[in-house]
Amino acid sequence: MKLLLLTIFLLMADQPRKVFLFYNEKNSGIWTKQVSELDSQKKGIKDRDIVITSYKLSAENETVWKKWDIDRSKPFTFILVGRDGGEKHRSNQMVTHQELFGKIDAMPMRKSEIKK
Repeated sequence: MKLLLLTIFLLMADQPRKVFLFYNEKNSGIWTKQVSELDSQKKGIKDRDIVITSYKLSAENETVWKKWDIDRSKPFTFILVGRDGGEKHRSNQMVTHQELFGKIDAMPMRKSEIKK
């Protein structure tokens, strides 16, 4: 059992954390501010192994919008996905780097990474 848990832990550790930014181009002000906020924190993003991807509302991105059940009536949605592939946080407001880093740093896997 311990070997199985260790294997799962090691496999998850290879996956980056993800931030998905969904936005409607007509109301992209929040998205612009969010991107600026994250761009200003490159070291913290790198230290926490976060990959950031933006998805504009379009036919090309429809599959991913459906997969994450994004409310199209909202101009912006922020989703944090953990190393395990599960949704950890969702917001229709801009998320500060302090809030994002605080949520990640409170995760058990991140605490383990910090100890190393």
